[in-house]
Amino acid sequence: MQIARNLAIAIIVLVSLTAQQCNAGQPTSPDANTSAKPEKAAAMNFNIVEKDAFTVMGIQTRITSTDQKNPETYTKIWDAFEQYRAQVRPLSIEQRSFGVTFATDKKDVFDYLAGVSVHSDAAKPDPNLVTRNIPAARYAVFKCASQDMGKTYQSIYSEWLPGSRYKIDAAACCFEQYAPKEWANRPVYISIPIVPK
Repeated sequence: MQIARNLAIAIIVLVSLTAQQCNAGQPTSPDANTSAKPEKAAAMNFNIVEKDAFTVMGIQTRITSTDQKNPETYTKIWDAFEQYRAQVRPLSIEQRSFGVTFATDKKDVFDYLAGVSVHSDAAKPDPNLVTRNIPAARYAVFKCASQDMGKTYQSIYSEWLPGSRYKIDAAACCFEQYAPKEWANRPVYISIPIVPK
């Protein structure tokens, strides 16, 4: 899966920083659960949105510092999720897939969940699947091509965040949102939870 490979490259470059700053952790174009704010940057394609709490069901893996150095780590997670996609598809409340980062109580260790958004009371069709809630938060949502994820993460953390009036909301989760394979135009949306500095 090409997106998983691009994600692996992006995360290998920046996962330590992301996991530390998003230490709890789709909006895309705004939908019924998001409301876009007028703030935009000329240099980066992003929106500030308020996202209601939502639930993701999928395959979760604990990522260690050793795993972070292996480019196949995320490919394997997404490949594992693909084995269950047909089972969770009827439960999904939207077509996009989510890659969510959850903090743990250990430094440089986090949980990564590859899955889809479902109703909060959705029953797991298989015991290997995990359901986790993502809290309501304000997000800076950055749109990019899958092959530009690494560069986009780099710009977010080294340029946009330090120069903005925001800092990471440690009580929320960072996540990416991916369009289905069938869509011709498949941008990735990187959501960074934020609060005022």
